[in-house]
Amino acid sequence: MTWHGVLQKHWRSAAHWVVAGVAVGYLAWLVPGLAGQVVQATGPLGHLRWEWLVVAVLCGVSALVLYGELHRQLLLVGGARLPVATVQGINFVENAVSTTVPVVGGAGAIVYAIDQLRRRRVDSTLASWSVLVAGVVATLSLLVLGALGLGVAGRIPLTFAVVLAAVIALGAFGVWKLLTHPAVLRRGLRLPILLSRWVPGVCPTCRSTWLERTDEVSSRLSARIALLRPSAFRWLGLIALAAFTWVLDYLCLASSVAAVGAPVPWGALLVGFLLVQGSIALQIFPGGVGLAETSLLTLLLTSDVAAAPAAASVLIYRSITWLGLSLLGWAVYALWIHTAPLHLHRHAPELTSV
Repeated sequence: MTWHGVLQKHWRSAAHWVVAGVAVGYLAWLVPGLAGQVVQATGPLGHLRWEWLVVAVLCGVSALVLYGELHRQLLLVGGARLPVATVQGINFVENAVSTTVPVVGGAGAIVYAIDQLRRRRVDSTLASWSVLVAGVVATLSLLVLGALGLGVAGRIPLTFAVVLAAVIALGAFGVWKLLTHPAVLRRGLRLPILLSRWVPGVCPTCRSTWLERTDEVSSRLSARIALLRPSAFRWLGLIALAAFTWVLDYLCLASSVAAVGAPVPWGALLVGFLLVQGSIALQIFPGGVGLAETSLLTLLLTSDVAAAPAAASVLIYRSITWLGLSLLGWAVYALWIHTAPLHLHRHAPELTSV
């Protein structure tokens, strides 16, 4: 390796440690608030039903693992066969970055996942497609399940819930068919290619080529994406994985309530769960911290759950799905700083004819 390569490697390693330090520092900054919640929940935490706590932990971890499997199945559509442990490692780190890094956590998580896949010789188009489609499928699954769940729980009319879920599902299918049409896709890719000039870290030679030969690049990318068409059977599997991810996450929350001996208000808990996911998606604060706990605690209190058990339930659920899983992700991140393969850049295919 040349001195330039050694310098670049050490610079990247230092940058990675800075990111990890910022995230861990942010978590440490939140400790006093978490400690206050622990004090409020001391009574119920002293009489935990450990069997339900174990169920909550298993459901919380399994939900994230299922999301990683969704990602791996999307990679298989494009012919990329990565070890399960590798995909799960990327998945856990992606979750940690998204939920703990302030301001740029969501975008940073996507960039990290794509970079790690490219380091493992997954082409950039497939890497980007698999990461983005996994997020879209999961989000749409949550919307459909949320609508149906609110209808079953009586929060909205059941007929309206079914119609709403059908509109979301059929609308998503129609948009997918439209966006993956070769002509539409080709035109739609022009803008991201032109915007690539503002993306830091992109090879200057490739960037200038993309800007000079935008039509050729968009044609190549659209042809590659056109090959990434899951079969109907595989689509069912992908949707099932996304749906069960949310079901397990919801069961983690319900088990957290049961663990403190409180009755589980299923309907109110569903509303609280959707509010938590909405606060996380808004990215106002990493992991929806503050908004998620407040909305969930309010829903439990209005459902006649006593203050101490309600606070304990929120604390257990967030400790598992946010704090615990984030710490696991950062542990993988720290391990991979020195063990992840280097990304060997290859210029854009258009340069071969230059």
